[in-house]
Amino acid sequence: MATAYVTLGAQRYRVERAWTQADIGSITSVAVLADGRIAALLRRPACVLVLAPDGQVSARWALDDILCPHHISARPQGGVLVTDLDGHQILALDAHGNEQWRLGKPEQPRWQEPFNHPTHAIECLDGGLWVSDGYGNTVVHRFDPQRQWLAALGAPGAGPLQFSTPHMLASAADGSIWVADRENNRVQHLDVQGRYLGELRPMYKPMAVAVQTDGSVLVSDQTASLCLFDPESSTLVGRCRVQGVYGHGLAVGLDGRIYIAEMLPDCLTCLQPA
Repeated sequence: MATAYVTLGAQRYRVERAWTQADIGSITSVAVLADGRIAALLRRPACVLVLAPDGQVSARWALDDILCPHHISARPQGGVLVTDLDGHQILALDAHGNEQWRLGKPEQPRWQEPFNHPTHAIECLDGGLWVSDGYGNTVVHRFDPQRQWLAALGAPGAGPLQFSTPHMLASAADGSIWVADRENNRVQHLDVQGRYLGELRPMYKPMAVAVQTDGSVLVSDQTASLCLFDPESSTLVGRCRVQGVYGHGLAVGLDGRIYIAEMLPDCLTCLQPA
């Protein structure tokens, strides 16, 4: 079978579609763990499928009482955060898949407060949390390392620090945050206090965002494309096609591999630097 290649900026990649032989037919998101393994978040049955770098199944962490897994992120010290879209909560697992804590009340969704159909959560090096609360609310939440709520940033709208559907987050080395603001067709950039720094365009309904080791920003959208941006100039410097209808989840490994949780058809694709 012929091999497909794509380019993003100066880098060429070999496309490894269906990168794993494991059953990931209901994949919704992906993360690269602190130990280099890859975590695929599945909706049916709800679980985290942990894969070795060669694609073999390493572990399966059941999420028995999660209503709708949406996005996953790797925790700096190991383990993952899982966002329960319809359970209005964030679940933290340790490096062995054991539950450590939950944040949110499934029976009490709250308007513009934590949470109302949250989409994604990320943990900072100091233990602080950011949560995009995007399918019911139109805000991004900040929490301190003790998980005390600090602020809800944003409001409905299309201006700076306003959101339509904040769908996914990514953190940069300087602690700033990129927010995929889906129906506003942009990714907003916030500083460590949540102040507006700028935005990335053009794109159409961004689904996922990730930061590479050199600081460049990857965005998958519903065109369906994967775009590469220079964060200093906010310039689009590369783009390639995503082979599903869209890339719902996105993660980058320290080795430069890009993992895309594609939907319709569901697939975990790896772009291998070539």
